[in-house]
Amino acid sequence: MDNNRPSLESLFDDFEHPNPNINKEAFLSMYKYWPYESMGLLILKLDSKDVETRRKSVKALSCFETFVIMPMVELYLASNVLIIRVSCLKVLVRVAANHDLDVFYEEIKPVIELALNDEAVEIILALVPLLRHLGPKANSVLLKLSRDSNILRAKAAITALGEIMDSRSNHFLRELSHDQSIDELLRESARESLNNCF
Repeated sequence: MDNNRPSLESLFDDFEHPNPNINKEAFLSMYKYWPYESMGLLILKLDSKDVETRRKSVKALSCFETFVIMPMVELYLASNVLIIRVSCLKVLVRVAANHDLDVFYEEIKPVIELALNDEAVEIILALVPLLRHLGPKANSVLLKLSRDSNILRAKAAITALGEIMDSRSNHFLRELSHDQSIDELLRESARESLNNCF
């Protein structure tokens, strides 16, 4: 037994602390010393009415790195609560930003497919950054979304493609910028994304 192991109660006291540095130390210690116990408690906070509690819970769970992927996938697929689903996506976005999730793509794919059919603004705004971070396997989804009938979804996808900065995306954005069959807002977004590439 590790005599230096902090108690779970003390770590959640630090979770509530206003200092973000103390929070982060608590998050890392939760993962190191109490991974299963703390994850279960953090997941319960994902639908908290308090925005700050939800935000901290997302940050804490993302410190669990790839260990948290399957719990987030399973929770997203099992829940019909919008706040929980958005929180799950936000955790996955943060993990994907720091880890190559190529080997987890098949596990995450059911979440992507379900989210693609969701018209909720919050889901759209959380899904597109996830696709951007997932890399080449998700690029084809972004390309398709760029022509989506939902203008918000299409615009977010176009912006994400501009941030990826590869030859395929640039070529596609040039085509979109001159495509008279799509909304002028989307053509303008494509032009802005191309300008950001250079």
